[in-house]
Amino acid sequence: MKRGLIFGLLSLSFVSASVCAQTTQPAEPKDLLVSAKWTYSLDGGKTFSPTPPTIKAETTAEVLARTEFEVSDTAGFVVLELTHGLTGGRVKFSLNGSEVKGPMKGMYYKTIPAIDAKLLKKGKNVLSVDIAIKNVSTRRRKAKDIQLKIAMRLAALKAEHLRIQTGPILGAFGKDYFTVTCRTNMPANVKLIMDGVPKAKIMSHQQTSELGLRHRFRVKMPNLRPDEKWSYHISANRGEQTIATKRWPVRFAPTNEALRFVAMGDSRTYPEKWAKVADVVLKVKPDLVVHSGDMVGWGKRDWEWDEQFFAPAKKLLATIPFYAVIGNHEANATLYNELFYTPSKDGKSRNWSQIVNDVHLIGIDGSEDFSAGSENGKWLEKTLAGSKAEFVFFFSHYPAWSSSAHGGLDKKTGRPREKAVRQAQDVLVPLLTKYKATAYICGHDHCYERSELPGGLTHIISGGAGAPLRKKTENAKKQNPHSKVFASVLHYCLIEINGDTCTMKAVTPNGKVIDKRTWKARKAPDAEKAVSLRR
Repeated sequence: MKRGLIFGLLSLSFVSASVCAQTTQPAEPKDLLVSAKWTYSLDGGKTFSPTPPTIKAETTAEVLARTEFEVSDTAGFVVLELTHGLTGGRVKFSLNGSEVKGPMKGMYYKTIPAIDAKLLKKGKNVLSVDIAIKNVSTRRRKAKDIQLKIAMRLAALKAEHLRIQTGPILGAFGKDYFTVTCRTNMPANVKLIMDGVPKAKIMSHQQTSELGLRHRFRVKMPNLRPDEKWSYHISANRGEQTIATKRWPVRFAPTNEALRFVAMGDSRTYPEKWAKVADVVLKVKPDLVVHSGDMVGWGKRDWEWDEQFFAPAKKLLATIPFYAVIGNHEANATLYNELFYTPSKDGKSRNWSQIVNDVHLIGIDGSEDFSAGSENGKWLEKTLAGSKAEFVFFFSHYPAWSSSAHGGLDKKTGRPREKAVRQAQDVLVPLLTKYKATAYICGHDHCYERSELPGGLTHIISGGAGAPLRKKTENAKKQNPHSKVFASVLHYCLIEINGDTCTMKAVTPNGKVIDKRTWKARKAPDAEKAVSLRR
């Protein structure tokens, strides 16, 4: 039986956190393919047919499709956007003989943005797509004959279609600075503007980025007082077009004796659940948020970042400093480093460390090598050995111990199946215990679990910010003999430091406290007497 498969004509929309400066909405971008007719070739372009080909079950095929379209006038076109819906398998696009690529290497796009409008020419234009199709059965789907039909949209954008696509997103901050990132749907200059801040408190009331799609700001603000409130906004400019966001209220520099932050992770896949958790966290008004990874289903799908993560938590991300730890579902995506500003030298390192008041926050990419002789291992031990902070919180996506799926044991060895989990047990936990860290906070399993490890280290899995929830396995006791509390619920962890006391509450979106833990300030090991870095 034949089954029609339409590779979608997706509706063109702009995911935007912005409020346009103009009073009227611009006209819909012109679709250059509105009257286009597609032809198909199965022999590498030797012959073409207007009949969509049928790809038989349990076969593979390479299809070359092409269309011709007329453009009478290219005046005012800034960029093109190709909405295609071809998100599975290998796909290559070409416009008038030039390859059409997305703006970032390794990323996949349902709508390829910011294509150079100079690829167009007056008169006849040719758009082609080379598609490799693997129509074979999998464990989840039995292959059937499919008929390939293509429908695409090639939108010609003018300056009036400029949008702030993602952000603003607050990142790392300190006693005299804060950071912001965002991205636009076409190359633009972006300004970050401080509103109502006295000159004595800021080096410059505005910063302007270079012409581009992704924009990063580090703003110097000396003489900040604790709990001082002010606001900022960003504006984007392309030619004569300028748009701006609303004014976002922010507050940095928590009091010297207190700090309130939220730890949570695994918000991927279900944006409505993530929005619910993010909204509650916003109302808690923490000084910062640390997210332990898995923000989207697969980080190389560019559209998932806006749909699943940034848009549902727009206000939270614009007003509360957000510290990120990368997870496996981020898929090492290049976009990750651009839109998160970490407290590191270049703002892009996935291994970072910062002391806020008397609280030491350390975040790592737990999939990297942290063995004793590695550069990461040396950095981590040096960081821990030199810390005199009263509380040390360590963040990785991967747990050392779990009663749920990712704590699973190999039948032959009895050790964790996952390499990152074994490294956490063998390397990270001993280091953190040696230097008397307060807690190891992670995600990966979609649940809440607190474990108390030998030597005094608390281990917390907080993976309930929106991802599909998981329960204990049948082998839970053997996987994690240190477990004290387990709950399969949406939640976040609120951590409050007051003087020499720190309290953690694990809270559901409806306000139910599912666990509570209190720590006293640690006695940091004497850095002079600490054992030298292991070799």
